[in-house]
Amino acid sequence: MNETKLNRGLKRYLVVLALAFGVPFFGFTQEDEDFFKSLLDTIVEVQNPSYKPVIALGSGYINFYGDIRNPVSSPLFGNFAAKVNLSYHIDAKQFFRGNFFAIMGSVAAHDQKISFAMQHNPLLPIDDFGNPIYINSAFKTDLFQLGLSVEYNFGHIFGASKRFKPVLGVGLSTILFSPKGNVTNRKSDDYYYFWSDGTIRNFAEYGPNAYRARIVRFDDSYETDLSGKDFFNQGSIPQQTFSALLDFGLDFYLSDRVNLRVGSAFNYTFTDRIDNYDKKTATSLGYPVKNEMNDLFAFTYFTMNFDLFSDPKSILVERVFAMWGEDYDYQIFFADSDGDGVFDRFDDCLDTPTGVEVDSIGCPMDSDLDGVFDYMDKENSTPEGATVDESGVQVSADVLAAMYSKKNEAVLRKEIKLIPLTHVWSRNLSFTPGKLPDRFKNIDTDSDGYISFHELIRAINDYFDGTNNLTLQDLYDMNEFFFTQ
Repeated sequence: MNETKLNRGLKRYLVVLALAFGVPFFGFTQEDEDFFKSLLDTIVEVQNPSYKPVIALGSGYINFYGDIRNPVSSPLFGNFAAKVNLSYHIDAKQFFRGNFFAIMGSVAAHDQKISFAMQHNPLLPIDDFGNPIYINSAFKTDLFQLGLSVEYNFGHIFGASKRFKPVLGVGLSTILFSPKGNVTNRKSDDYYYFWSDGTIRNFAEYGPNAYRARIVRFDDSYETDLSGKDFFNQGSIPQQTFSALLDFGLDFYLSDRVNLRVGSAFNYTFTDRIDNYDKKTATSLGYPVKNEMNDLFAFTYFTMNFDLFSDPKSILVERVFAMWGEDYDYQIFFADSDGDGVFDRFDDCLDTPTGVEVDSIGCPMDSDLDGVFDYMDKENSTPEGATVDESGVQVSADVLAAMYSKKNEAVLRKEIKLIPLTHVWSRNLSFTPGKLPDRFKNIDTDSDGYISFHELIRAINDYFDGTNNLTLQDLYDMNEFFFTQ
């Protein structure tokens, strides 16, 4: 059943209810349709959903904490890096999640005080031209990190919160790196020289050409492969290491499929040579010893997590019909206690004997209109206007005269019998009692002079199908006539 037919059928059902219960009906607005459609639609929680890996894409900044570091140290200051993450629930309650991640970025730093100390104690042996090597502390290395981690989302405390959740994770990773140094000036192809006044110049401070020196800028060209040259006679730098990490973040709920995470991962590496400077190097050459720890770096990031393949947590079920309310007794509405085919709500005669033919309001037939039902009437052809007794037999003039001649004669109440000449019901003054308006004669398909409930329903259906000429006002009038005929 397509949506158009469903909406049309829903309208018919509600129009019938509106007319039957006397509720005014002026046509449905979009808000009405949305409301009634919401009665049909229900959200059902999926039992035992199947979970698939969640994809996360994001970026952030790497802040390096080693022997060589920038003057400014902040989680929001560093080098750009990108992150890709695949995660999967590893427990039924979804409190723990396993992650496989990859991070690609770089770290760079420069400590001018260490560079000054290096150049006032230059390396020997000298270069190919017999000059000392004026190396400095500037470095940059590209990092590629692959790792595994396990995280906990504090679900025991926060439950199924859809606002935010903290997460705490631990893991291991492998890191590939290849440090380079900014040793020579890109414009002059000569060393940088660090002077005691804190400036960088193109000649040594105590050399013969010091009077010619001018201040130069430290460019961002890292042209010297530090891993390929053993400047400090400490052996080549390994280009691979491992790290242990501690990750903390906050997950913000955006939808059942999308979350935003803001976090920071601290990595303790198993090497102290990412920056090409360690305690052993500093001690052997008389340079400042900064710390005795391995290199650390922090990755502060945000990621968008997309759960694209898991089963939904709930689904929308569209029902063809719905109960109006859990407490409503539908048996009462559709009850027919005397089994005459007319619902009790519309039945004016609730005790009709079984098998007796009834009209559209549930009362037995009275063909001579003498007020006595045919199944009780012993004289079915009484003339119109005649006075009858309780059996429907016409009372003769002599009997009537005798009755009226008994003046001032007391009569017991139990001897008085009321013989109805016709049924009593409330009438709308706009209709002639007992007369079917001409415009409704096509609706009275059994030609009994009444509009039955089934004929009312059929007329409403034909109205929506466009197969009759009724208007909305006609529906009103037909409803009035139905209850007042």
